[in-house]
Amino acid sequence: MAGVSRIPAYFSHSYWAEDRELNEHFWKLFWDAGFTFAVDPKTNPLSPTHLELMMDQSACFVGVVTHRQEERRYRASPFMVHEHDLALQAKKSRLVFMEAGVSAGFFPVADGERLVFNRRQLPDANTVRSAVDRLAGRSGPTGDATQGLLGAVGLILPDDSAYRAAEPYIRRAVEDVGYRARTISLEFRDSFEFLLAVDECDFIVVDVASPFAEPWVFPQLSGRFRPTLKLFHEPPDGRYTPQESKLLSGEALRAAEPADRIAVHWSDPEELGDRLQDLVARFYQPRLEFETYDEGVGYFHSLGRAQGSVFLSNARGDDALAQRVGRSLELHNLSYFHYLRRNTIELGADWRSQLYANVAACRLFLPLISQHYWASEYCREEYAIAERLRADGRLVILPYFLGPGVARQVTFQGRAIGHLSQDEQVAVISHDVDNEFVERRRLEERGGTPGESAAAPGRRCDIAIVTLLPEAHDALRRHLESSGARTETERHGTGCEWIRTSIEAVGRSSAYEVVVAQPCGDPDGVGNAVAATIDEHQPETVVFVGACCGIAPDLVPGDVVISNRLHGYAYDELEQTCLPRTDRTHLAHEGVAALGESMRLNYTYWTERIFERPPGGPRSDSPRVVVGPVASGDASVDGSGDPALRPVLVAWPGLVAVELGGGNAARAVTQARRAGRTQVSFSMVCAVAGTATDGISVNSARPEQEKPWKQYAADVAATLIVEAIRLAWPSPPRRAG
Repeated sequence: MAGVSRIPAYFSHSYWAEDRELNEHFWKLFWDAGFTFAVDPKTNPLSPTHLELMMDQSACFVGVVTHRQEERRYRASPFMVHEHDLALQAKKSRLVFMEAGVSAGFFPVADGERLVFNRRQLPDANTVRSAVDRLAGRSGPTGDATQGLLGAVGLILPDDSAYRAAEPYIRRAVEDVGYRARTISLEFRDSFEFLLAVDECDFIVVDVASPFAEPWVFPQLSGRFRPTLKLFHEPPDGRYTPQESKLLSGEALRAAEPADRIAVHWSDPEELGDRLQDLVARFYQPRLEFETYDEGVGYFHSLGRAQGSVFLSNARGDDALAQRVGRSLELHNLSYFHYLRRNTIELGADWRSQLYANVAACRLFLPLISQHYWASEYCREEYAIAERLRADGRLVILPYFLGPGVARQVTFQGRAIGHLSQDEQVAVISHDVDNEFVERRRLEERGGTPGESAAAPGRRCDIAIVTLLPEAHDALRRHLESSGARTETERHGTGCEWIRTSIEAVGRSSAYEVVVAQPCGDPDGVGNAVAATIDEHQPETVVFVGACCGIAPDLVPGDVVISNRLHGYAYDELEQTCLPRTDRTHLAHEGVAALGESMRLNYTYWTERIFERPPGGPRSDSPRVVVGPVASGDASVDGSGDPALRPVLVAWPGLVAVELGGGNAARAVTQARRAGRTQVSFSMVCAVAGTATDGISVNSARPEQEKPWKQYAADVAATLIVEAIRLAWPSPPRRAG
């Protein structure tokens, strides 16, 4: 069917390796019938707006819903339930293939639109032909956005001082990408005027929780299925409590994703602008709609490949080839770093230290070496870092030579591709990368290569704990060993040390797989440890554990603070003050924050497992658990009375505590988010080692007084996180494998 105009279908599918052949089977059936698929790769962070745009631009919906025994309500992926809900809302023609055992009630389709299959005997083309032909006949036209032109973005914002301050940042975020921002008036005589205005827009920016928003607007947009970028304003002064629309999301999406990925929660206008710019920039990228049959096969085949990131290194003169290689990596479900297309190094940051973090977080270094490469300081630095990591066994280098005489500084085998066309170059590189990660997965399934530890890279865990003080790491090791848990230790090329263990949970059928990471001591140690831990162990949640200085007046040493929000600050040497960084503010994991009340009310006996005792003598009461915002920056301070901290307290008056060790945890979260590691939720658990009047500092002149308090606080925090995992963790363990 070469040259035929194909029907673009939104394809809802499993990302699991064991379902790869099943996906390929249905892909061939539909390709042969004149369809193509648009997919949302797993490496992309969730964007409800992007999914709505993809659905809007598709002619129909095809779902292959696989059975998930561990999902008790749906017996299928909650995310696939959400995708089907979108198709229903968008009034798209649907054809759903359901594996035996799936709960059919969450996929309401007519009998002719639903086919049940058994993976041991998949349906052939003759079996499904009539259903596929009916789908083709019912499929409607696709949206104008498929033409690739950027149009208008509608703004429907509440008449409120917060949004009046935020509107310039919203406009800039939209227009910097290439869209036109236009305010949609709610003053009209006839309703069709409003409907025509919203229909002319690619998507609408709208608040879903403000009391100043017109209550009928979001329901109207939702019912008409206009893609929306949803905002959720949280006033920092608490002047009102946001009440989200019931139409914001269904239970399936809430089960699959945390709240801050469903709507953009914001308090600071400048921070909102930065977040929107990242989101809207993604809409600019062309959606992944397979142009050839082999592209689809390559994508589905990639789902069985080992996880890992690629560092794409090239000089400026070779950007065109690099961008095409980058798109191929996206199409094959591979995350990557590139200085132009996916640069996560912050403006004004020390690029050398950030560069090391980004190279070290990758498993494959891909240099495109031309005559320009060795003339570039950046390229030489990238290559030198990669060679050091390769020597340490942490990274593989696949060099590609784009011309004669450029391989002289490479001491091992590369591949010359300068004689090939650009299409052929991209194909060769993609094939080599695929083979590398396929082979890595085979090694992992056999237990790793000789010399690798038992905790083979790529083995998933449920929870990663990143310790912000050596005392916290020692305390966690002590608790794990005293419980009889089996532990394994390994070291990463960044200097990060991992303890891998399992924690048996009360009332759970299987244990939680846990990794405890101890960063190295350099300024970027925590950021490097977070990036490496996410890439190597793929946790669902990362929890920072350490000690803090209490800011809230009722806190005393030994109390525990669980973050509901993380704030970042940077110490200015010249001004000798801590500067708030609003771009480093992040909502913490809501489920972990809810542990505060659960441990207070239901599991007060957790304190019985604390090893250390307060240096000043026994407390008159047990340590309390408090939930609130925590600040973490690159310098420790002497309590709220420290003049250096004053700008931070002014910026965030509700601050409960400041992390003690100067671990820069908020910056590490920002780096992870900007690097595309958005599938992970973050939290912080820290115990109070000093208060506003009795503040302590890591670098103060009285270490002999501070060390016992830090040891005590670190032990209390370690006790709480281990007992919380054992007794009340908010999500079940992942299924093994």
